[in-house]
Amino acid sequence: MQNPLLKIFILASLALFGGLYYYSGQIEDHYSDNAGRYLNVALADISSWQTADLKGQLSRETLSQVSDEQLSKLCEDYAHLGQFQRMDELRFSRLSGALSMVSNPPKLSYSSNVHFEHGSAVMTATLTLENERFKLYNFNLGTPDQAPKE
Repeated sequence: MQNPLLKIFILASLALFGGLYYYSGQIEDHYSDNAGRYLNVALADISSWQTADLKGQLSRETLSQVSDEQLSKLCEDYAHLGQFQRMDELRFSRLSGALSMVSNPPKLSYSSNVHFEHGSAVMTATLTLENERFKLYNFNLGTPDQAPKE
């Protein structure tokens, strides 16, 4: 490498990506325990599969984008799973942690295998903060064969 500008660019890029990786780790450490507790409570509440219970867990921003009919359909689609039983270890999306630097309030994404009384699903949930409490910004349950490979 003879070009000094290229060296500076590479070093600056490495420093930037290293800093973002470190920052996302700090975000994970800061929020993960509370996120896990929140998701356990939210899933127990949501798994009544009543629209009002789901609405109670969604952020204002999300509620402004979805209709009651969409939420009712979502509850109907997932009701066959039954009551929430347990959740496996949460996996944090480091990308969402890094992006939280530029979003206010932060939007943090987690995934996990979730077990219900009549089956399992892969949950992906994006949490946001509202009045210093977690709320669901986005929530999805997929079939276990859609689980990301580790």
